[in-house]
Amino acid sequence: MTVGIAAIPLAMLVAMASEFVALGRERALMQTAADAAALSGAQNLTLVGSSARQSTTDVERFAMAQVGEFANRATVSFKATQGSDGTYTVEGLALRPSFFGDLVPPGGFRIEVKAIAESMQVQPLCVIGDDGTVGGKGITASNNSGIRARNCIVHSNSDFELRNTATVEAGSPRATGVATGSGFTPAANSGALRISDPFRSRTIAPPADCSTVPDNGLYVTSADTVTLSPGIHRIEYNMTGTSVLKLLPGEHYFCKGLKLRGQGRLEGEDVLLMFTGGNALDASQNSSVSLSGRRSGPWAGFVIVSTRGNYANFTIASSNVDKLLGTIYLPMTRLQVSATGEVAEGSQWSVIVARNINLSNNARLIINSDYEGSPVPVPTGVGNQAGGANVPLRLRQ
Repeated sequence: MTVGIAAIPLAMLVAMASEFVALGRERALMQTAADAAALSGAQNLTLVGSSARQSTTDVERFAMAQVGEFANRATVSFKATQGSDGTYTVEGLALRPSFFGDLVPPGGFRIEVKAIAESMQVQPLCVIGDDGTVGGKGITASNNSGIRARNCIVHSNSDFELRNTATVEAGSPRATGVATGSGFTPAANSGALRISDPFRSRTIAPPADCSTVPDNGLYVTSADTVTLSPGIHRIEYNMTGTSVLKLLPGEHYFCKGLKLRGQGRLEGEDVLLMFTGGNALDASQNSSVSLSGRRSGPWAGFVIVSTRGNYANFTIASSNVDKLLGTIYLPMTRLQVSATGEVAEGSQWSVIVARNINLSNNARLIINSDYEGSPVPVPTGVGNQAGGANVPLRLRQ
């Protein structure tokens, strides 16, 4: 009887010791979840920029996913906070039952953790494929095509797929979905947090409806040089042979498509090309394009834009598209690059934000990031104005 009575407190001590060991593991699990979520939040915060930051709800869900089945045995919650100084804080709380109906300790075990993360290195954000549909592909490359964007973030808000011998060389290739293919340098990061469209709040429209401008039909030329003043153009230009379409500085709104064939050329400095409706730029054969974006005004930093109701494909099938200095913004549009050589290699810098970016043949899209001294400013939210950071990050706490 004496031994039996003595065994009771001994059994209680063993049970308490086991419980405290389990409690230590659970605390470590909660801390690891908070650390991982804070690092992901800090990474995304610096990438997206101050004007378009990721929802903290996604980071809190990310933390919850890290604790797994522990959330079934305890009441677990996380709170994420974005700091104005570029830090990201995640606080976690777990409440679970304890001994003797939560009498020891009173109310049950309480696990509190906190993590603060910050970025240590900045990379510009240069390419976003913004197809956020389930199973969609924001960026694809096939055959021997690819992207060279050294020191830049190249990000897909869905899957990122390389087929055949396609390659992507970037500071950091990333996919919110799954990155597939062996041609990534360095290895792509799958499961990244979504990067919101940095320009989603912008109104994209001509100063007047296209229907208010006379319809001038189709203009085809094989040898002329056409000089076009800024304004609304309700005419379809088809430049063939050795013809040239020269855009004067300003904002050009195209209510119809623009095609370049043969050795036709499109050129313009300090210009914006905005395409409405189902209209797009189509450059193929040996045509050439040399464009530099707006240097001032509401569209400073942009060179080619499509309206939000424009689903037409923009096509670059010529290797003589050597200069696209500025931001190309195609929110609902696919950019198809099927040239047989380098594209945009003569630009100091380029940024592309499109619903889909598809490369094929031997096309090599060159994304430079020489922002210093450029006459075209970088818009807030992209390039070196995104505050983009991938690695390294650190935990301050």
